[in-house]
Amino acid sequence: MRRTDRVWLTLLLAVLGLALVGPLFADGADATVATGYLSPAQHGPLGTDGLGRDVWLRLAHGGAGLLLVAVIATAAAMLIGIVLGLTLTAHNLVARLLGLLTDLLLVIPSMLTMMVLVFGLGSGVWTMVLIMTVASVPFVARFTRSIATPVLGSDYVLAARAAGDSWYTVFRREVLPNLAPPLLADAGTRLISALYLVAAAGFLGFSPLGGDGDWATMVQAGLEGIRLNPWASLAPALAIAAVTIPANLLADRVMRRVMS
Repeated sequence: MRRTDRVWLTLLLAVLGLALVGPLFADGADATVATGYLSPAQHGPLGTDGLGRDVWLRLAHGGAGLLLVAVIATAAAMLIGIVLGLTLTAHNLVARLLGLLTDLLLVIPSMLTMMVLVFGLGSGVWTMVLIMTVASVPFVARFTRSIATPVLGSDYVLAARAAGDSWYTVFRREVLPNLAPPLLADAGTRLISALYLVAAAGFLGFSPLGGDGDWATMVQAGLEGIRLNPWASLAPALAIAAVTIPANLLADRVMRRVMS
């Protein structure tokens, strides 16, 4: 592993550790402890937000939910997308119709999907999971089809079918083990996309997790007093960047290595 990769990985693990362990020691994150928008020189390491709450405690408390939603949405998108992508490799009418539907969903912007579903279903955790799943499934399905098609036409798969193995056995023994590395690399990319989307929802004021305690919503909520205490917005924004940028670079490096 290169030195730069180790640096990115260390930063990523540090922020993930803060997000996962932070809620254990961040009691009182929603309590008003001082006046609004105090600077770090006046209160705590990161000052206070508009309601006089400690920004450091809220930062420690607000990452777990954001990451958990992204992980659940990524897992759902990968599961549905893989099944759909394998279905698209078939040569029948159902596969062709599903292919047309997938192509149609691919051209719909994720932001448009998010706004329609938020206005229709309201904000909340499961709405965000649905949005991120709908936005990612077409990409996962197309990617799965592209890597599964040559595997299904390979000699060892044809030999297994000629030997009398069922399609279930062929998929389990021959196809899925060959698809696993690139699909795992793609899952990292989908996770980053999910984090970007939920961060954008928070910045637009959609309250993606149904409250105001997550990093994404903190960025938007702190903009009003950014001249008084910029850390109310800057700290959660940097925390999101410290997850997405290293994860994106590392996922890209893994993807290149797997596909080469």
